[in-house]
Amino acid sequence: MEYEFLEEDFGSKSLLLLQSNPVYKKMPVLIHQDKPICKSLIIVKYVDEVWASGPSLLPSDPYDQALARFWAAYIDDKWFPSVRGIALPQGEEAKAELLVQVFEGLALLEDAFDKCGQGKALRRR
Repeated sequence: MEYEFLEEDFGSKSLLLLQSNPVYKKMPVLIHQDKPICKSLIIVKYVDEVWASGPSLLPSDPYDQALARFWAAYIDDKWFPSVRGIALPQGEEAKAELLVQVFEGLALLEDAFDKCGQGKALRRR
């Protein structure tokens, strides 16, 4: 699959980002065939549906899908805001607290991925 990766600076929002995601005004955004798709889980579902002939990004089991949706929401709603907050101008104490939150979040995610994955490889549909 051919793609172009565009990097955004945490401190500023490009015109392309603002035009592509005018409601939330934040990443991630996938632009496919000149149409923007926003939010992590929505992008994952879109990719699974558009490229259904390849391996699925989401598990086929409904419970495992629910866990994947839970962790995707955690990343979008809780973890990324902490990461973004580090780049904002603020005192050293506030930055230190955000760093603690980011590393605690990473530990939670690593543990969750170990439990959810159970050594499974991607499955074909």
